[in-house]
Amino acid sequence: MQKRISELFPARRDILKLGGYGLLGAFADQALMPVQLRAAGRTNPRGTARFCILIELAGALSHIDSFDFKEGEGTQKDFDVRPIKNDLYLSHRLFPELSKEMDKVTVVRSMKSHEVVHFRGQYYNQAGRPLNPPLASEIPSVGSVVAMELESQRRPQDTFPTYIGCNLDTSGCGALSTGFLHPRHSVLDVNLKSGAGAAPSSKEAMAVLEERYRLLKELDKVMTPNRGGRDRSFGTFGDFQQSAYQILGDPRWPQAFAMSKEETERYGANEVGLGCLLARNLVKADAGTRYIHITHPDWDHHRDIYNHAKKSNHYIRCNEFDRALANLLRDLGSTPSPREAGKTLLDETFIAVATEFGRVPGPLNGIAGRHHYNLAYVSLFAGGGTKPGRIIGKTDATGEHVVDNGWKYKKSQIKTENIYASVYSALGIDWRKEITNTPSKRAYRYVDVLGATEMVMDDEIAELFV
Repeated sequence: MQKRISELFPARRDILKLGGYGLLGAFADQALMPVQLRAAGRTNPRGTARFCILIELAGALSHIDSFDFKEGEGTQKDFDVRPIKNDLYLSHRLFPELSKEMDKVTVVRSMKSHEVVHFRGQYYNQAGRPLNPPLASEIPSVGSVVAMELESQRRPQDTFPTYIGCNLDTSGCGALSTGFLHPRHSVLDVNLKSGAGAAPSSKEAMAVLEERYRLLKELDKVMTPNRGGRDRSFGTFGDFQQSAYQILGDPRWPQAFAMSKEETERYGANEVGLGCLLARNLVKADAGTRYIHITHPDWDHHRDIYNHAKKSNHYIRCNEFDRALANLLRDLGSTPSPREAGKTLLDETFIAVATEFGRVPGPLNGIAGRHHYNLAYVSLFAGGGTKPGRIIGKTDATGEHVVDNGWKYKKSQIKTENIYASVYSALGIDWRKEITNTPSKRAYRYVDVLGATEMVMDDEIAELFV
């Protein structure tokens, strides 16, 4: 008896769960074709990385209990804080694995956010700029801008999407669309913990897929004359079909999702662990994916932040993140680059850890937690041309105020925009470019100087690299 295609491939709803390239959210009817670009200022992109992995701690890490440790009334007795190097102290209870790997990491302690609520903060971390509701429908995510910029570098063997997300569906704002950019630059968002992953690529399944796709192309040829003057979304949906067909036909795709029991246990069977493991596999595959955004949800602990009896607290989230990032650094750092002798995949991968803001310093609040705080918090960086083992910026004795910004702009704290300027720079992209033919007729700058609450220095964090 001949098998049905539903027996060989995941159901349609599962493919949509896998991401569907964010097609339905794309601003397809007003996609800019071609995009008109101009340089808005002098930059010298470094081009020190081929890949970028952005890990977002959604909900806000407590900076004073982690990478800018300040002992105080809120410090827990079981933290087991140990000196790591110079002014870096870490809780061995929260970060037992990263404590061994901080020689690979640079910590920025002088962050400041425009935002202090989660939806806006999570949008900020994907779009690289604060939310502006009237323009939100046309604004692309940073990953989509990267995908557009790097499209010319795609090789015939590159079948994977340039931009892949992990767990963006768990973010308050979801996975952002391509805005005014073409839908082919959209994200393929994967939620590994929910079971969405690779489709099978057996010979039988591929034979059915090839025949179905051949019939689809024949039907498309017949229908093409009747589409003259109609919405361009017909074409963009065709691009989506072609991309999906290429992925399903590439044996490297299911291999990227192959995760042994040992590896899953080592990284952690949770959102950030599985996300970092997939990111490692995608970098190793080198099949077209260049930008990976991993969301690690559920860091918002207004109450019971260190209550062991709760299902969610900072002990759990810190330990998940600790294992995932430490093992990602180890694996990439121990894998030789296939392109340059003496280099590793970590040397070719720019890793950034971002969060929306910090949490209120000092003693815990009346419900044993910490509320939101945006005037001082931390971000982490590794690989991709960065100089490891540094601390950039300094806060006061309580972690409440930044007393040294740590970079050449003495009067301006480092912001999310500067994280993404550094991402663009590492990937060889001019971060001061403008797109001028937007639907709103307002120029879109890759890094916008007009922040929600104050002006922004539209520059990379050069101190990461030199």
